[in-house]
This record gives sequence, structure tokens and C-alpha cells, in this order.
Amino acid sequence: MDSDHAAAGVAHFKVVPATDGQFHWELINPHGTPMFRSIENFDTEDEAFASAEYARQVIAQAPIARP
Repeated sequence: MDSDHAAAGVAHFKVVPATDGQFHWELINPHGTPMFRSIENFDTEDEAFASAEYARQVIAQAPIARP
């Protein structure tokens, strides 16, 4: 999705540039609010994108364990 407007109403990952030139990703809920953020910062947008893609795949496969 190229813009926040195109992603309105859909949960999505967003690569975000930082003021120091690095990048991180955020998981945005359908209301447009960030829910999670990568714990790492990345030197390039491509690295942040690859990390978001990996996180998306892991989350999609993760079971929910009850206590």
C-alpha cells in the first residue's frame, strides 16, 4: 500500500523514517493507530521492509496459547 489513505480501514505494516536517517516499521490497526513497533532500527528502507515482511509471516503463523 503506497499511502495511509489507501490503507484506511485495513491493518497494515508501515515503514517509518526516523530523524537520524534510519527506519523502523510499525503495525497499524484498522483505525490508523500504531499497535506495535519494531524493536530494531534499520539503516535502509529495504532492511526495514524485509523485517516487516518477516514479522508479518511469523505473526500469521503464530498460534495463540491460553494460560
